[in-house]
Amino acid sequence: MKRLFALLLVIATLMCAAVSCADTGASYETTAGVANVATTEPIPETENPYDENGYLKDRIPSTLNYGGETVDVFYWSNAKNVEFTAEDDGDSINSSIYYRNLAVEDRLGITFNWIGEKGDYGQRKEFNNMIASDLSGDCVYDIVSAYSTTIAMAATYGYALDLMEHADKLALDMPWWGADLTDMATINDKLYFATGDISTNYLLRMYGTFFNKELIENNNLDNPYDLVDSGDWTVDKFISLASTMSGSAATGGDVIYGFVHDAITVEALFYGSDLCFVDKNSDDIPKLSDTWSGDRAQTLVEKVAAYCQTASVLGDSKKDEDTFTSGASLFIIYPLDFAMNYLPGSGIDFGIAPIPKYDKDQQSYSTTLNYKYSLYMISAGTDIPEIAAYTLEALASQSYRSVTPNLYEVSMKIRYTTDSTSQRMIDHIRDGVSFEVGRTFTHIFDYETYRTIRKALAGTATEGWSSTAATFGAVFEKQLASLINADAFKIQ
Repeated sequence: MKRLFALLLVIATLMCAAVSCADTGASYETTAGVANVATTEPIPETENPYDENGYLKDRIPSTLNYGGETVDVFYWSNAKNVEFTAEDDGDSINSSIYYRNLAVEDRLGITFNWIGEKGDYGQRKEFNNMIASDLSGDCVYDIVSAYSTTIAMAATYGYALDLMEHADKLALDMPWWGADLTDMATINDKLYFATGDISTNYLLRMYGTFFNKELIENNNLDNPYDLVDSGDWTVDKFISLASTMSGSAATGGDVIYGFVHDAITVEALFYGSDLCFVDKNSDDIPKLSDTWSGDRAQTLVEKVAAYCQTASVLGDSKKDEDTFTSGASLFIIYPLDFAMNYLPGSGIDFGIAPIPKYDKDQQSYSTTLNYKYSLYMISAGTDIPEIAAYTLEALASQSYRSVTPNLYEVSMKIRYTTDSTSQRMIDHIRDGVSFEVGRTFTHIFDYETYRTIRKALAGTATEGWSSTAATFGAVFEKQLASLINADAFKIQ
């Protein structure tokens, strides 16, 4: 009765959220209707692929019931935002995660056992050592999730099952999985991790460009919203607008910067320009990209580095958030959760735009994620791989129906943003999110794929980009070969 009451309560709660979404005119596909646990068989071609609430149906059989089987989930307890376990404490995001877990347990007939340990960048080796210890011992863990590169490391160590062998259970073509990640991370037809709506940190750690609307208006500057819609939101335009703020105080005035960064977030301009270190050849095998060392990258680095060395830019990891939230910067590039974790209560009238394009000829806006997002894998030691696979699918599908609408439509797009256009911009950002091998598997490249571009764009590199590319080209080729030929990715 308690579970039944809880499920009825979440449905009633999320019906209210859906009404709020409808009132805002939100365009995101999953905002229609109420949270619902889909229980569908594979969808016949003649059947409507959407349920009565406007959500795409999943393919999980309605007859599944694992009789209370325990599913042990080993997760990083120091994730940036709540994601795995939560209490029904009145907070809309916490409650939606709490009821998502309850719904999945009831749907599959399972019981979750959540095991949390620190697994951020600083604990990536220790976290993987705990996975290795489990694999050599009792093999308790069924599902593992942690900081992005922590799981990428686990994949290369052979700690994960190939998800492609469970493609009949994991519908990786569905919108609740990150399709670009799935395509990028598949090497020799093997895939060891995935993410998407299952992860709040995936949804919230996408990079966007935050701007101070008051500074835009008071200085008669072009509005980034209009520039995005016209296709003119480019790196050149970004630098042009930012350069109007000198970073020095006028007589009796305050110091206002054009752009503030922490030498990490600046890398978003590289990926926003459709550049990457690694792409795929015609056989879908990773290869070193021609773009990262080409003219486009060289021109981008020269422009951004030159600007970042002016007084208009403050590069300081200890002051970047406070500088923007105090009204002392026109722009900051930051993950979307900046709107939730830093801006409430600041009094700043802010807007959110995508990362600027390289130029007008670039067809769409692109972005990447801060590394603090979660990847999910099935442990190589699990004795219930089928249940683990269906559990991942059910968590992702249910998140798509209840957590994401609540997170984006109710929280991000209503509570934490200041205008309806920001809501539309968030959709632009999500639509343009991209991944690449050189970034996700950066440990294979001794972390130089992100270090080189951050230093170059921030203007702190000791040599020019052409010299950097020449220095690291052969090294990256060798390191990429070691990834492709790793035991985990070899075709047996």
